[in-house]
Amino acid sequence: MLPFEEEDVGTKIPLKRHSTINPSSIQQNGHKKKKIRASFPVKNPSSTGSEMQKRKSELSKIRTGLPVYQFKRKINQSLQDNDVLLVVAETGSGKSTQIPAYLDESNLFCRNQGKFARSICVTQPRRVAAITVAKRVAEEQGCTIGSAVGYKVRFDDSTQPTTRIIYATDGMLLRESMSDPLLSRYSVVVLDESHERSLQTDILFGVVSRAMVARGYDLKGADEEDEDDGSMDALIKRRMKEKAQQYSLPRLKVVVMSATLDTETFKNFFKGAATIQIPGRVFPVQVVYTQEPQEDYIESALVTAMQIHQEADDGDVLIFLPGQEEIEDLASLLRRHLEAEKTLEEALTSRDIVQMVQGMGTNLDGKVASIVDGVMICVLYAALPPEAQMLAFQPKPAGCVRKIILATNIAETSVTLDGIRYVVDCGKHKTRDYNGKTGMESLTVKDISKAQAAQRTGRAGRLSSGVCFRLYTEDAYDALEELSVPEILRVNLAQVVLMLKGMGVHNPIKFDYLTPPSMDSLKKATQLLYALGALEKSMELTAHGKKMAKLPVDPVYAHLLLQSSKYECTAEMLTAVAMLSAENIMYRPGSNGAMEGGPDSLSTKAALAHRRFVSYEGDLPTLLNVYRAWQREAIYVPKRYSSKAQKKLQRDAQADGQQKLFHGAWCQHNFISARALIRAHDVRHQLSVICGNTVGQRGLGMNVHQSCGEKDMEQFLKCVCAGLFLQSASRISKSKEVHKGSGSLEGFQRGGRFKTKVGNAEVNIHPTSTLFNRNPAPKCVVYTELLVTKKTYIRGVTQVREEWLVDVAPQFFSKV
Repeated sequence: MLPFEEEDVGTKIPLKRHSTINPSSIQQNGHKKKKIRASFPVKNPSSTGSEMQKRKSELSKIRTGLPVYQFKRKINQSLQDNDVLLVVAETGSGKSTQIPAYLDESNLFCRNQGKFARSICVTQPRRVAAITVAKRVAEEQGCTIGSAVGYKVRFDDSTQPTTRIIYATDGMLLRESMSDPLLSRYSVVVLDESHERSLQTDILFGVVSRAMVARGYDLKGADEEDEDDGSMDALIKRRMKEKAQQYSLPRLKVVVMSATLDTETFKNFFKGAATIQIPGRVFPVQVVYTQEPQEDYIESALVTAMQIHQEADDGDVLIFLPGQEEIEDLASLLRRHLEAEKTLEEALTSRDIVQMVQGMGTNLDGKVASIVDGVMICVLYAALPPEAQMLAFQPKPAGCVRKIILATNIAETSVTLDGIRYVVDCGKHKTRDYNGKTGMESLTVKDISKAQAAQRTGRAGRLSSGVCFRLYTEDAYDALEELSVPEILRVNLAQVVLMLKGMGVHNPIKFDYLTPPSMDSLKKATQLLYALGALEKSMELTAHGKKMAKLPVDPVYAHLLLQSSKYECTAEMLTAVAMLSAENIMYRPGSNGAMEGGPDSLSTKAALAHRRFVSYEGDLPTLLNVYRAWQREAIYVPKRYSSKAQKKLQRDAQADGQQKLFHGAWCQHNFISARALIRAHDVRHQLSVICGNTVGQRGLGMNVHQSCGEKDMEQFLKCVCAGLFLQSASRISKSKEVHKGSGSLEGFQRGGRFKTKVGNAEVNIHPTSTLFNRNPAPKCVVYTELLVTKKTYIRGVTQVREEWLVDVAPQFFSKV
């Protein structure tokens, strides 16, 4: 039972009292529902102009009812009078969709001529927010996406030279600033959801402020200091000013939008910024707490979701959980308990719904969405591809009575999930913390902040009044931190330093950070880049470092890829790096109805399917085997091809190889994540273009077809060793294992314990590694990731020879 205490937020709405219920009794307490008949709206691939105008007219009534509408004139006037405008607006006020539109409609800021200062850029921390908000604004403007309104996210750019409002992820604007530090295309930059304090958002503040100063923004004497400084950075800033004057660029206006009242950090960064506060959500949300602490938040979320479904009024449910693993566990539990409630007739009907939706091209394999007992269960997390994420935003079929969305904090900001009336907040999120002194990264589940709790609550008040069930006590809420720790204080900064150097920042230590990172983290980052050959002692980028900066991957992976030319395995290394960039390639299901570990269980079938890909040498060769098998045995047509070209390629592929399976069927048969494999394919394509282009085309001029072949894998393994030499470890001998008091050689036999060569940390091979069960364990390995959870693990493990380390990095290793 989860008894809740009530707290009013705004106007109080009626709340039904919950009856006593526990997970074991849920399946007995089900109630019969009416027989479900599904009906689906017919999808219209293209909307006519009249339909768009009709939709625009419908949305205009909603727009005028938003809290931000009352401030339209004040927003335009304030930004006209000031270079920086700070907008504090709570969730549901309409700031993300309306303010950029107001600025565009005013015709005060965009010159709409030439190629400079013609667009407004709105940044979002996440790609799903950039895409969904852009589509909504395009509807409100009565235009197709990519014309007047568009978005730019990784692998998907819908903009044109004439696009006036561009929604972009922080990372995309940062990449753009590397080639255009003046941000000359934009007249206004809107930094949305700045309270989240993501790493890239924080760096953007510094990048944008540099462009502002170059385009005439007065930092109250700070630039005069730079003029007399005599440093390289001062010289670069003077050159940026000269270039801005040459292009006749107008002053760059900046809007900082935050949902929290703690604005001092932003005010101190942008001196003299104007501030506007906009009232919160349109609809009231009631907050309720548990009376007692909950030990198992997954079980508590399950119980609460079932209570809402059985007893509460109509409305969809959004459940916040820390990560993908917890989401998939709860999705499985929900399906099982809802299935137990159904009659045979309802079960058959639900199966019909699933088949109908599958026929519409929707993936309902239980991982992305499923319909059980009239309830549509959707999942939403960052690792999902865009098309899978969009499923959570689509209207539920007419035969469904409720939608339950299980999401990470990806759903906290900017996105509007229609129909959400109930929010279940577990109070947790998953965070990575980097120790600048040891170089270790930990992945832990931690409490959210009060600001995050407020954001989650607001999801229930976007389109109607709602209720937020917090699965923790009011005392626990009071003990939460006010704001989350900025990401820049808890991550590895090597990629940040490399990016800043690539943008022309000579000394990253003196860069204008919104919150300066620790010196330990910056020192560790520069040491890593120096060891990789990216930096000279003078802090200048080497030729190798300039190449690394062009690659949109982690510096270690960039270094690894650049080594491939020397070892003549560029084609293989492109694949390996792309596969590493896509998480969870192998689908490893738990028990699903059959006895876990039995011959009929999914976990056993998956292990058998994966066996044919496994390489004795470790994880990177195994990933290479997966991709090669997919290329040989599957038919995949990228979406960037036209529909006619797709059909032709499919016909040709089927004619050439009758034994081939289509992409989805191949992945299902081999227990490989179809979504992750497509992402790897896209990443590989992007990296191939950058590596294959000439230097004049801002590429690296590499031969991307250079291959060592499948039979000569030693060259590939030597390249892996050369790229990951800083992340190497040696096996601890048998005698030391026994001496530690283990009483047996089990640890040695099941993968052994290792000691890292840099840092001397004792580590274990992660259970998901192909080397985990190898007996005997390899003597020397390199790895891609060091992770601290309950133990210290290494992942992405590949066997190498000890003597290779001496050959590839004699300055670090010497012969014993």
